[in-house]
Parts: sequence; structure tokens; C-alpha cells
Amino acid sequence: MYGVFGPIDNPFDVLSPGSYPGESGEGLIIIITNLVRLAIVLAGVYTLINFILAGYGYLSAGGDAKLVQKSQERIWRSVLGLVVVAGSVVLASVIGYILYGSSGWNLLISPRIYSP
Repeated sequence: MYGVFGPIDNPFDVLSPGSYPGESGEGLIIIITNLVRLAIVLAGVYTLINFILAGYGYLSAGGDAKLVQKSQERIWRSVLGLVVVAGSVVLASVIGYILYGSSGWNLLISPRIYSP
């Protein structure tokens, strides 16, 4: 197709399913991998926010035992959540190594972004 500014290529020829360079039929795996990485990042941000709010609650408790205990519990839950998230990354790596071998062990935790 030829337009006012020169030849115009159809973008759907490049972005059609299965036409990514070097890869075909792995779109669902890449989407799931991206969703897992997004969940890990969101969990980390949520943990950071919880740490900040729990620290602020601890500092502003003013010696009140209930508020200090509540803040310590919140810090403990944040640490436990961070351990669960880190454990899930390790578990995904181990499962990836078992399923895909040494060449694709990080497929579940490190996606590739394709562009035209």
C-alpha cells in the first residue's frame, strides 16, 4: 500500500500470531510468565508499603502496648509474605529446570518481550 508519506506496511503481518522471530506457539507461556512477574513485583511493592506503614505505626505508638504489638505483627506478616514470594520464585525456577532442562530453566521467571 502506498500512502501520502510513502509505502505503508501492514502491521498485522508482523504482529500476527506465530510470526515472532525465532519463536512460534509460545504466546500463552509468555503471557503467563509476564503475569507471574507482574504479581511478584506487585507483591514486593505491597511489602514495601506495609513495612513503611508498620514502621510509622511503631514510631507513632507512643508506648501503647497494643499499637506496638499490632505494628510488630504487621512487620512479621510482611516478612512472611516476602519469604513466600521469594520461595515462589525459587520454586518456579526449580520447576522450570525440571520441565525444560538447563537451557530453559528461567522460562517461567524471565520472559522475552518481542517487538517488530
